[in-house]
Amino acid sequence: MSLFLSGFLSVILCDSRRLTEYVLIQEYKTWNEARNFCQKNYIDLATVQTDEQWSEINKLRAKYLSDTWIGLYDDVNSWRWSFHDEHLTYARWDKYQPDNYGGDQDCVILHSNGYWRDKGCDLKYVFWKACTKTFVLRLSS
Repeated sequence: MSLFLSGFLSVILCDSRRLTEYVLIQEYKTWNEARNFCQKNYIDLATVQTDEQWSEINKLRAKYLSDTWIGLYDDVNSWRWSFHDEHLTYARWDKYQPDNYGGDQDCVILHSNGYWRDKGCDLKYVFWKACTKTFVLRLSS
């Protein structure tokens, strides 16, 4: 039995000077549709965990002036990022957010003002995918 190792960059379009690059996918999808699309074709929905990343995604957002999905969701007990299912440690909530208006706002948009708002996951918005410098190793026998 032999092991076959292969490695490849997760997304070739990443800028070699950055660890994360954000790209707007201009298709309207629900949060789950957007997440599935990103996980199948790229890496995942955008994760924002530092002031630098927040500034970067906001510079891009300013060009489009639309609300967009990011990879943050409420799993009942806490807010988590869809990428690696990480707990929220950095936040840029809009004033009075999250408010869970109507009791079913479990997903998050980057609002056109640059801050985060919780929204119903079945609404349709365009979305950001994150391109991350990651190697994936496949082991097969």
